[in-house]
Amino acid sequence: MVKGYVAKKLLVEGQDDLRVIPELIEKNGIRWGDNKKEAIVLIQDCGGYENIDANRISTELQASGLTHLGIIIDADEDLSLRWISIRNACLPSIPDIPEEISETGLIHVTNNGIKFGIWIMPDNQTRGMLETFLAYMIKDEAETIWQYAQEVAQEAKTKEHHSKILILIKLKFTVG
Repeated sequence: MVKGYVAKKLLVEGQDDLRVIPELIEKNGIRWGDNKKEAIVLIQDCGGYENIDANRISTELQASGLTHLGIIIDADEDLSLRWISIRNACLPSIPDIPEEISETGLIHVTNNGIKFGIWIMPDNQTRGMLETFLAYMIKDEAETIWQYAQEVAQEAKTKEHHSKILILIKLKFTVG
Protein backbone atom coordinates (compact mmCIF):
# COMPACT_ATOMS: atom_id res chain seq x y z
CA MET A 1 0.00 0.00 0.00
CA VAL A 2 1.32 3.44 -0.92
CA LYS A 3 2.14 5.67 2.05
CA GLY A 4 -0.59 8.26 2.56
CA TYR A 5 -3.27 6.21 0.81
CA VAL A 6 -6.62 6.78 2.54
CA ALA A 7 -9.88 5.33 1.25
CA LYS A 8 -12.21 7.07 3.74
CA LYS A 9 -11.62 10.56 5.06
CA LEU A 10 -13.58 12.96 7.23
CA LEU A 11 -12.77 16.68 7.29
CA VAL A 12 -13.65 18.51 10.51
CA GLU A 13 -13.21 22.06 11.75
CA GLY A 14 -11.00 21.39 14.74
CA GLN A 15 -9.45 19.33 17.50
CA ASP A 16 -12.68 19.00 19.49
CA ASP A 17 -14.38 17.22 16.58
CA LEU A 18 -11.30 15.06 16.11
CA ARG A 19 -11.51 13.82 19.70
CA VAL A 20 -15.29 13.58 20.17
CA ILE A 21 -16.41 11.87 16.94
CA PRO A 22 -14.60 8.58 17.64
CA GLU A 23 -16.08 8.57 21.15
CA LEU A 24 -19.60 9.06 19.76
CA ILE A 25 -19.08 6.28 17.24
CA GLU A 26 -17.85 3.86 19.93
CA LYS A 27 -20.73 4.80 22.27
CA ASN A 28 -23.14 3.87 19.47
CA GLY A 29 -21.76 0.36 19.20
CA ILE A 30 -19.47 0.79 16.21
CA ARG A 31 -15.90 -0.28 16.80
CA TRP A 32 -13.60 2.64 15.97
CA GLY A 33 -10.28 0.80 15.98
CA ASP A 34 -7.40 0.67 18.42
CA ASN A 35 -5.11 3.00 16.50
CA LYS A 36 -5.03 5.39 13.55
CA LYS A 37 -4.25 2.60 11.10
CA GLU A 38 -7.28 0.54 12.22
CA ALA A 39 -9.73 3.48 12.44
CA ILE A 40 -12.85 3.17 10.29
CA VAL A 41 -12.13 6.60 8.80
CA LEU A 42 -9.25 9.07 8.93
CA ILE A 43 -10.41 12.28 10.59
CA GLN A 44 -8.50 15.38 9.58
CA ASP A 45 -8.58 18.55 11.64
CA CYS A 46 -8.65 21.40 9.12
CA GLY A 47 -7.82 24.11 11.65
CA GLY A 48 -11.10 26.00 11.27
CA TYR A 49 -14.07 26.19 8.95
CA GLU A 50 -12.37 28.73 6.68
CA ASN A 51 -9.84 26.06 5.69
CA ILE A 52 -12.51 23.75 4.29
CA ASP A 53 -12.63 25.61 1.01
CA ALA A 54 -12.96 24.82 -2.70
CA ASN A 55 -9.24 24.08 -3.06
CA ARG A 56 -9.15 21.62 -0.15
CA ILE A 57 -12.32 19.84 -1.30
CA SER A 58 -11.00 19.58 -4.86
CA THR A 59 -7.62 18.28 -3.66
CA GLU A 60 -9.23 15.70 -1.37
CA LEU A 61 -11.58 14.45 -4.09
CA GLN A 62 -8.62 13.91 -6.42
CA ALA A 63 -6.65 11.83 -3.88
CA SER A 64 -5.62 8.43 -5.16
CA GLY A 65 -7.77 5.61 -3.82
CA LEU A 66 -10.36 7.82 -2.10
CA THR A 67 -13.78 6.13 -1.93
CA HIS A 68 -15.52 8.28 0.71
CA LEU A 69 -15.16 11.92 1.75
CA GLY A 70 -17.18 13.46 4.56
CA ILE A 71 -17.34 16.93 6.01
CA ILE A 72 -18.67 17.85 9.44
CA ILE A 73 -19.03 21.55 10.20
CA ASP A 74 -20.90 23.72 12.69
CA ALA A 75 -23.95 25.72 11.66
CA ASP A 76 -22.96 28.36 14.19
CA GLU A 77 -25.40 31.30 14.11
CA ASP A 78 -26.88 30.87 10.61
CA LEU A 79 -27.45 27.41 9.15
CA SER A 80 -28.54 28.65 5.72
CA LEU A 81 -25.50 30.87 5.27
CA ARG A 82 -23.24 28.00 6.34
CA TRP A 83 -24.94 25.63 3.87
CA ILE A 84 -24.63 28.17 1.03
CA SER A 85 -20.98 28.67 1.89
CA ILE A 86 -20.03 24.98 1.99
CA ARG A 87 -22.16 24.21 -1.08
CA ASN A 88 -20.37 26.97 -3.02
CA ALA A 89 -17.02 25.50 -1.95
CA CYS A 90 -18.16 22.11 -3.30
CA LEU A 91 -19.65 23.34 -6.61
CA PRO A 92 -16.39 23.52 -8.62
CA SER A 93 -15.74 19.83 -7.89
CA ILE A 94 -19.32 18.59 -7.55
CA PRO A 95 -21.45 20.62 -9.98
CA ASP A 96 -24.56 18.50 -9.34
CA ILE A 97 -24.55 18.95 -5.55
CA PRO A 98 -28.14 19.44 -4.34
CA GLU A 99 -29.36 22.95 -3.59
CA GLU A 100 -30.69 22.01 -0.16
CA ILE A 101 -29.41 19.85 2.66
CA SER A 102 -31.95 17.49 4.20
CA GLU A 103 -32.46 16.93 7.90
CA THR A 104 -30.54 13.66 7.52
CA GLY A 105 -27.53 15.45 6.02
CA LEU A 106 -26.14 15.09 2.54
CA ILE A 107 -24.96 11.86 0.98
CA HIS A 108 -24.12 12.25 -2.69
CA VAL A 109 -22.19 10.12 -5.14
CA THR A 110 -19.87 12.23 -7.28
CA ASN A 111 -19.45 11.75 -11.03
CA ASN A 112 -16.29 9.72 -10.38
CA GLY A 113 -18.03 7.41 -7.89
CA ILE A 114 -16.84 8.88 -4.58
CA LYS A 115 -19.42 8.80 -1.79
CA PHE A 116 -19.49 12.39 -0.49
CA GLY A 117 -21.29 13.56 2.64
CA ILE A 118 -21.90 16.68 4.69
CA TRP A 119 -23.30 16.99 8.20
CA ILE A 120 -23.93 20.44 9.68
CA MET A 121 -23.91 20.38 13.48
CA PRO A 122 -26.05 20.10 15.42
CA ASP A 123 -28.79 18.56 13.24
CA ASN A 124 -28.75 20.05 9.71
CA GLN A 125 -31.79 22.12 10.69
CA THR A 126 -30.89 24.54 13.46
CA ARG A 127 -28.12 26.86 14.50
CA GLY A 128 -25.50 25.54 16.86
CA MET A 129 -22.38 23.45 16.95
CA LEU A 130 -20.87 20.20 18.18
CA GLU A 131 -21.50 21.21 21.78
CA THR A 132 -25.19 21.78 20.97
CA PHE A 133 -25.39 18.31 19.45
CA LEU A 134 -23.80 16.79 22.56
CA ALA A 135 -26.15 18.71 24.84
CA TYR A 136 -29.12 17.03 23.08
CA MET A 137 -27.83 13.72 24.40
CA ILE A 138 -28.11 14.62 28.08
CA LYS A 139 -31.14 12.72 29.39
CA ASP A 140 -31.51 14.29 32.81
CA GLU A 141 -30.82 17.99 32.86
CA ALA A 142 -31.12 18.00 36.65
CA GLU A 143 -27.93 15.96 37.02
CA THR A 144 -25.18 17.80 38.87
CA ILE A 145 -22.62 17.08 36.12
CA TRP A 146 -24.95 18.64 33.52
CA GLN A 147 -25.54 21.74 35.62
CA TYR A 148 -21.81 22.11 36.12
CA ALA A 149 -21.20 21.58 32.40
CA GLN A 150 -23.61 24.43 31.62
CA GLU A 151 -21.78 26.75 34.01
CA VAL A 152 -18.43 25.87 32.46
CA ALA A 153 -19.89 26.28 28.96
CA GLN A 154 -21.07 29.78 29.81
CA GLU A 155 -17.61 30.60 31.13
CA ALA A 156 -16.03 29.07 28.02
CA LYS A 157 -18.23 31.19 25.75
CA THR A 158 -16.93 34.32 27.38
CA LYS A 159 -13.40 33.07 26.80
CA GLU A 160 -14.21 31.74 23.29
CA HIS A 161 -12.92 28.30 24.25
CA HIS A 162 -15.01 25.11 24.22
CA SER A 163 -12.58 22.43 25.41
CA LYS A 164 -13.87 22.37 29.00
CA ILE A 165 -17.43 21.53 27.95
CA LEU A 166 -16.20 18.75 25.71
CA ILE A 167 -14.16 17.26 28.53
CA LEU A 168 -17.19 17.37 30.83
CA ILE A 169 -19.47 15.83 28.24
CA LYS A 170 -16.92 13.10 27.63
CA LEU A 171 -16.88 12.53 31.39
CA LYS A 172 -20.69 12.24 31.29
CA PHE A 173 -20.46 9.57 28.58
CA THR A 174 -17.81 7.72 30.60
CA VAL A 175 -19.68 7.69 33.91
CA GLY A 176 -23.24 7.83 32.65
